[in-house]
Amino acid sequence: MGSILDGWAVPVTRRRQTAGGVDQYGDPVPGGWLDEPLPDALFAPGGTSEPVQAGTAPVISAPTVYWPGRHVDITAADRLVVDGVTWDIEGRPAHWPLGTAATLKAVEGR
Repeated sequence: MGSILDGWAVPVTRRRQTAGGVDQYGDPVPGGWLDEPLPDALFAPGGTSEPVQAGTAPVISAPTVYWPGRHVDITAADRLVVDGVTWDIEGRPAHWPLGTAATLKAVEGR
């Protein structure tokens, strides 16, 4: 008997920013990105919207990624590369007794 993910799961990589030290004023500066593969996940494409903004016509996508039965180490500050596309995590990921879910956000210009 196979898993619920068989045939539906997509590869996911977590991109987490590392500490880069401090500048001449003692303020923190961002470091580079550290990539780490995560377990494959289910990806629900969600909807898209085209908000009206002066001078631009972006398309905003808001899909969700699910890890049924797994608690995955992701935070709102991470980025996820899902099946080759980089997404920001929108809000706090949900860690439920039956798994982890995160809403994603990407803004693409046309």
